[in-house]
Amino acid sequence: MESTLKHSIYQHTDIQAADAVAKAFIDKTPTMVEYPFKFPELKPYEVRLRILYTGLCHSDVHTVKSEWYPAQYPVVPGHEILGIITHVGSEVQNFKVGDRAGFGPQRFYCENCKACKRGAIQLCNGNLAPETLFLYDPYFGGYATQIQGPAKACVKIPEALPNDRTPPLLCAGVTVYNPIKRYVKAGDNVGIVGIGGLGHLAVKYAKAVGAHVTAYTSKVAEKKDELTKLGADEVRSSVDLEDLKTGAGTQDFVLTCVYVAGNQMEAYVNLVANGGTYCQVALPAHGEKLNLDIGRIVMGQIQVAGSLTGSIKDLDEMLEFSAKHNILPDCE
Repeated sequence: MESTLKHSIYQHTDIQAADAVAKAFIDKTPTMVEYPFKFPELKPYEVRLRILYTGLCHSDVHTVKSEWYPAQYPVVPGHEILGIITHVGSEVQNFKVGDRAGFGPQRFYCENCKACKRGAIQLCNGNLAPETLFLYDPYFGGYATQIQGPAKACVKIPEALPNDRTPPLLCAGVTVYNPIKRYVKAGDNVGIVGIGGLGHLAVKYAKAVGAHVTAYTSKVAEKKDELTKLGADEVRSSVDLEDLKTGAGTQDFVLTCVYVAGNQMEAYVNLVANGGTYCQVALPAHGEKLNLDIGRIVMGQIQVAGSLTGSIKDLDEMLEFSAKHNILPDCE
């Protein structure tokens, strides 16, 4: 057992000597073990947070099951983190001990590649070694009592946002806010497909920018009242192919927050009006492919896009927008 608990960065120790305690996955099985550990020495550019709340993201499931790439066990996932800063590196100027702050999915970025220079740091493809682009694996994420990471990937939390419901905004929130900001304007018809963690926030953001929002769900009867309260103007089936055909060409923008294959995906693209945009944010397991009608895309001059989280600037903007419009996730 002890050999499976060795880690390349953190020292596994007894709980009395530990800096923090994590819940770690030591293999693909869905069982967490308590993992007391010591941090490496705080780097000049790092901060350490005492974690108050961490959100659960489906990315965590993909990672611990090695569905995207071979995970480096033991893995401590979690990239929707809110806490209080307890340690500040000697070069850090924008945070102090006691600040309320958070980490999203990104750990580091080079600042020198083309993506970074145009502000899209989430697309950084520079040489980051020994750091990594994403927050966890091999580094530890938020399923722990504390986290240590680069201050430039940390964000301050607006006072108006509560501790317990803000963490999902740091991944799910910015993941749907960013494409809505990029593609949607007031008065547009917007379809949101898949009303889960991502989709219910997308409904709220799209409504807040003044769009006419149609929520597509597999559980229309069960969720119609709930989705109407969230801001949906219409609620329709995401699985009834015949019903989806009746909505073909009606949406200026479709944001798909689930992954499905085959005819169902084609039906979602067909919802897009000529000249509109289809955007996918949900990620499947590695190797899954989209099935698209290229003729429809070309003849309708439809943009097909993907969107990956957002930059630190995007996170700050999304948090301020959420505070202004009182947009928070529905948490269980």
